[in-house]
Amino acid sequence: MKEGSALLTALLLAVAIAYWSDHYRMVAPMASERETDTPRHPSMPPAPPQPALAAERLDVVAPHDPATRAALCEELLEVIRGVDAAMQLPQSPATIEQLTSRRRLYQEKRAALGC
Repeated sequence: MKEGSALLTALLLAVAIAYWSDHYRMVAPMASERETDTPRHPSMPPAPPQPALAAERLDVVAPHDPATRAALCEELLEVIRGVDAAMQLPQSPATIEQLTSRRRLYQEKRAALGC
């Protein structure tokens, strides 16, 4: 009987501790005078602004060999398909704009090669 009472007391004590821990966690702690005098600093510094990405350059010289031209056209088409796949994923507006301009650039190069 003593063992049951000891277990019941331990269980009630554990429940009370858990209840009050959650209760005080939800309530905002009162700031002491010392805490209000010192300014609060964020734990993590703000992220530095991302530098603007440089415009992508793509210099393609039209090869005279038809096999080389076909391979280059296929490679450019594969890059365009990769950009299309990336555009299917959720992206930020800036990334979508960058992907769109990259896709347009590769399409223009394919058109210049006569693909």
